[in-house]
Amino acid sequence: MTEQHAACPPYPWEPFNPIRAWNAFWGLVGDRDDTRYVFEFFRAVNGQSMGGILGRFVNSEFGRSQIEDRTRFANKLLDRETLKSYGRGTFAAAYLHYLDTENLAPLGVHVAAVENAPELYAQLEREYPEFAAMTYTFHLAHDLHHVLTGYGRDPLGEALLLTYNGNQSGTRGSRLLGMFAGLRIRSEIWQWPVGRMMANARKMARESTDMVVTDLTELLPLPLEEARQRLNIQPDPLYREVRDSWTGPEPVSAKA
Repeated sequence: MTEQHAACPPYPWEPFNPIRAWNAFWGLVGDRDDTRYVFEFFRAVNGQSMGGILGRFVNSEFGRSQIEDRTRFANKLLDRETLKSYGRGTFAAAYLHYLDTENLAPLGVHVAAVENAPELYAQLEREYPEFAAMTYTFHLAHDLHHVLTGYGRDPLGEALLLTYNGNQSGTRGSRLLGMFAGLRIRSEIWQWPVGRMMANARKMARESTDMVVTDLTELLPLPLEEARQRLNIQPDPLYREVRDSWTGPEPVSAKA
């Protein structure tokens, strides 16, 4: 593992490894629920692309607050009673509904990542605290992004969210995995206008507020649509139309 020194704190990166990425992608195709392949793909392709993202994070008010104390962000997502108190129709209510219907936990993405590579995350905490704080924040925000963008946890929704996040943040791993997943889905279900939906995700990414430097928990008390308006996020109706009308098997390893 090598360090990159730029206009931001040092961060870990590994050389681009296309063979490792290819194997990870096909592992994910074989079992789309095995998240270790997602993290393996990211480690194989992210390389030094995280430097600019880290720079934006550490130079933002939100990023600095997370580096100082990341528990505040997490505690807001774990406080179900307060989230419930905001009432129906709020971003918070939509977030809780999403977690409950998908049987997820607020810390689930981060827990899965740490379980996949405990030594790596222990090293991040010791040697790269700023990068560790950013990674932790991204993991916890993942489910918030699902709710805001309207993309579900189905293979198509995950591919589109990866496309959105990769183009919005500049994360090479998310962008490439979203593209590869989209191409795979298009090869399986030719009836779906995957190309148009991917283009819509990229457009939404260009036009919406930079989520890398935004504290999304501050928007939880707001009506969901108002929260989306503040971030300039408009969920893609084409994706919803495709999902609501589809009765066939899911693409990319339709085990269930």
